[in-house]
Amino acid sequence: MDQRTGETALTTPQHRRPITPGEVLREDFIEPLQLTQGELAEALDVDRTTINEIVNNRRSITPEMALRLGHAFRTSPEYWLNLQLAVDLYDAQHSTLVQEVELLRVFA
Repeated sequence: MDQRTGETALTTPQHRRPITPGEVLREDFIEPLQLTQGELAEALDVDRTTINEIVNNRRSITPEMALRLGHAFRTSPEYWLNLQLAVDLYDAQHSTLVQEVELLRVFA
């Protein structure tokens, strides 16, 4: 826990990209429950394309989708958002952005 903010740190693996929310959705929920993407989309009241793009890692989990998934699978919205955050942070840390950030002024 960060003593200054009281927040718990999210640790992301540095040697490999974290598992994506789409992979978790497919492998831990859709396949074991024998759902189709269409059935899940209908249950969540979203377009089938939305589910397909999440499962195929072409769309990120939004807070709205996290609420829908959390309700449907009795998980927390934070579960889904933390999965997405881990992937997004890893991608940013392994991009050219890191070099740009290192050139920025530091205040503390």
